[in-house]
Order: sequence, then structure tokens, then C-alpha cells
Amino acid sequence: MESTNENPDFIKFYNHFAEIVCRTITLAISSPLTIFANPEQRKAMKKILISLVLLLMLAFAAVYLFIPGKIKIVETISLNAALTGVSRSLVDETNWKKWWPGETLFNYNKQTHSIRSKISSVYGIDIYSGKDTINSQLELIAVKNDTMTISWHAEQVTSNNPFTRFSQYREAKVTEKNMKVILQSMKAFLEKTQNIYGFEIKKTLVPDSVLISVRRSFDHYPNVREIDSMIQDLKKYIVHNKAFEKNSPMLNVLKLDSSHYEAMSAIPVDRALPQTPEFAPKFLLKGGNILEAQVQGGPHTIENGLQEIENYRSDYGYTSPAIPYQLLVTDRLKETDTTKWITKLYYPVF
Repeated sequence: MESTNENPDFIKFYNHFAEIVCRTITLAISSPLTIFANPEQRKAMKKILISLVLLLMLAFAAVYLFIPGKIKIVETISLNAALTGVSRSLVDETNWKKWWPGETLFNYNKQTHSIRSKISSVYGIDIYSGKDTINSQLELIAVKNDTMTISWHAEQVTSNNPFTRFSQYREAKVTEKNMKVILQSMKAFLEKTQNIYGFEIKKTLVPDSVLISVRRSFDHYPNVREIDSMIQDLKKYIVHNKAFEKNSPMLNVLKLDSSHYEAMSAIPVDRALPQTPEFAPKFLLKGGNILEAQVQGGPHTIENGLQEIENYRSDYGYTSPAIPYQLLVTDRLKETDTTKWITKLYYPVF
């Protein structure tokens, strides 16, 4: 992170000056010789008072010299995340409460924040600090498909009154610290794929390269028994050819239109099996890149998972040489409680 308003030397000077002024005033007030003093003492007191006036003038000059008419604050963080997914999460303000560092949404450390505008990847945010309103902009900037930055710019107009001006400077330092905390909280949340897509998604390598598949058409979304029938036919064909299953059954259901569906089921095997009118061998690039996720739940959860893994592929700019598929970890015919279904989702990419 960086800020355009780091002025520690000024703070040290101002504090040192305040200490000198206080000591001088104390000396002038406490001296019983201020009124009934001899000429030498009067001369000494006069020098003290002149010094005090000069110090006050110097302090006022320092306020205008070191504190500009507009205090600018810039805080920036880098994220290992795709801009499109982050933007989709942030545009919904209900998601902000999931990572906001304060107990109350948009309130933090005696400051209140209000999103006044959303234009593309730029958010206009007003920061209310005491009697002042600080205008700021939060900007999302893509670096690569999988990396980005978030830059937060704030600007506070200062008063001509030197005392108010110094108070606003100190308040700006509080704003700067708050912005750092808020951005770090945002980063920790947005870099986890489950917070954007609903579950963890990772890129791994294709584990099984040789499959035997069967394809069938339906005038409805195939039910559990119809899918299991396809799987059982594959298992019989594998046994008939004296081959071995290497993983759980795979499934992909494609909706052609409102009343036509095409389902394909496949099982990884130890070697390529002969093609027949009903069964066909399929091949994946072993060791190729593939997106992997796991969901628990019924058809709606699985369908939502497939949509989110498609969003992930698009957000990160991957292209796909093959269709996504489900790996049916749970035997759905035996487990009738859909909330207990475990399904792995895969999407070959490069």
C-alpha cells in the first residue's frame, strides 16, 4: 500500500512546538514579576513574549506550508483473482457484509461509508468523518487474467482556519489507516474462490485419459433411474471386455431445447475398448489441465455448480477442448437423500 500524505516530520515538529508554547505560557503566567518587575526582568519577559508570538506565527505558517488545501490519500492492494468475478461479487452490496471489518456494515472506526455510484469497475464512495465528507473512488484494475489491483483514492478539502486544518490533517491519517484495514479485509475474502463462486475451484491435471461412453436422448431431463441404467450398461460392457474401472461414473446432460435432452455417461477404464453402435471409447489428454470442484446437494446445487465453474472458466480466460462433466461420487440410486449427494465437477481447459 502507499499514501501520498506521509508527513511524520511535520507531526513531530508540531508536537514539539506545542510543548514549547505551553512551557512559555506557563512561565509567563506563573511568574509573579510579570507586573511588578524591575527593568531587567521586564526586558526578559518582553523577549519571552516576543518569542511566543514568533513561535505562534511560525506554527501557523507551518500549518499552511505542510498541510495542503487538498489532502490526497491513495491505498492500493494486489489480488490473485479475476477482475470479472470480483466485480460481480462487489456489485451486490449484500456481499460486502461478508468481509466488512466493522460490526456494522459500512461503519468502521468512527467513520461511515456510503456507495454513491457504480460505473463499470469504479465505485464512488463518500466517507463521513465527523462534520467532514471525504470524496473517494474505488477502482478495479485488471493486470492479467488471474491478477488485478484495487486502488482507492480519497481527497479531503481542508479549512483556512489553521486549527481546523490541523484537525482535518489528523483525521485524514485516521482515514488512511481505515482504508488500509478495509482493503486488507476485502483482499482476504476475494482471493478465496469459494467466496466468489460458492465453492473451491482449483486447476489440476486430468487423472483419467481412457473412457468408455454411452449416449442417449430424452424428451425430459433424465431421472436417477434412467441415468443409473446407462451406468449399469457401461459396467456390463466393461466386464464383458474383461477391463477394469478406474474411477466413478461420469455424466453430462445437454439441454438441446425445451423438450430435448442428450445425456452422455462414461466410465474411466484401464484400456481402450472396442466401439459398437451403442458404446464409444473417448480420450482425454492425460496430464492436461482441468478445473475441479466438489459440491454437495441435489440437481439444483449441481446445476448451479456447473454454471459457476463455467463462470470461473470465462473469468480467467480459459478455453476448453471438451465439455464439462460430473463425477458421480455418490450412488444416487442407493442414496435417496439428495442433500447427501457428493458430486465432483470437471472442466478440461487450456
